[in-house]
Amino acid sequence: MKRIFLVVLWIFAATLVCSAQGTIYFPHIANGVLGSTIWKTTILLTNTGGAPASGTITFNADNPNAGQAGTPFNIGFTDEVGTPTSGTITFGIAPGQTKKYVSAGTGGYSPGFATATTSAGAVTGTAIFSEFDIASGRLIAEAGVPAALAYTKQAIFVDTVSGYNIAVAYANPGPASVNVTFNLLDSTAALVATTPRVLGPGNHVALFTSGLFPSVGPLAGTMQVTSSAAIPTIALRFDPVFTIFTTLPPLGIASMLNPTIEWFQQRPWLAPLTSVARLLGALDRRLI
Repeated sequence: MKRIFLVVLWIFAATLVCSAQGTIYFPHIANGVLGSTIWKTTILLTNTGGAPASGTITFNADNPNAGQAGTPFNIGFTDEVGTPTSGTITFGIAPGQTKKYVSAGTGGYSPGFATATTSAGAVTGTAIFSEFDIASGRLIAEAGVPAALAYTKQAIFVDTVSGYNIAVAYANPGPASVNVTFNLLDSTAALVATTPRVLGPGNHVALFTSGLFPSVGPLAGTMQVTSSAAIPTIALRFDPVFTIFTTLPPLGIASMLNPTIEWFQQRPWLAPLTSVARLLGALDRRLI
């Protein structure tokens, strides 16, 4: 009994370590002129811990060939005091401090994603997508979304009824290609369609669900995203005339113990502890 208790205690300790993320993602960065509008992305970082933190934000741009590697995204930003930066952003954040970076919005529209790596897990962030009218400079619409973690199993709400559209962005921050499967489910959880894709290392894709499932009509349901390695995702829901939008953060299909379970799965010699972690994960889901 004492041994089981120690194993359980060790698993929970490992869970806290795995959950103290030193890396967060912004799965979509929108910047530049698109038609009659200008898109900008604001990145906000804050240090909620009690110790100073430092880190970097790196950017990757789309490679049109999704199966190939992405490329560095040399995008310009201005911080909260008006200092311009370009390329990798290096920052230091004291406890309670906040940093703000706004993309320039210049040039043709270019999408990509960002990775924020910090020296402490207490740094959190939010991205704000802003759309401006190019003629008047007036803000048309904007929406914010918390920084994302990477998962191998996640789900996104889909609602394309009455002309609405769902755009999904997903990124591969890892060093190798990732196999991604998209399963579209209707409101009764029935599988409607499935689409496999390959995403190269450091690459990013943004497209509408109508592009993933061209033969599927309007529906309300979910899209499950399963990948061979953990990836971050985000979705936007657009109104029928593409003027107003809101963000749809993904739901991780996992319990609190999922980071630990995945850590164990990558180490076959710890198979007995994987089984215990799965059992605790199932209990955790029943308690929610």
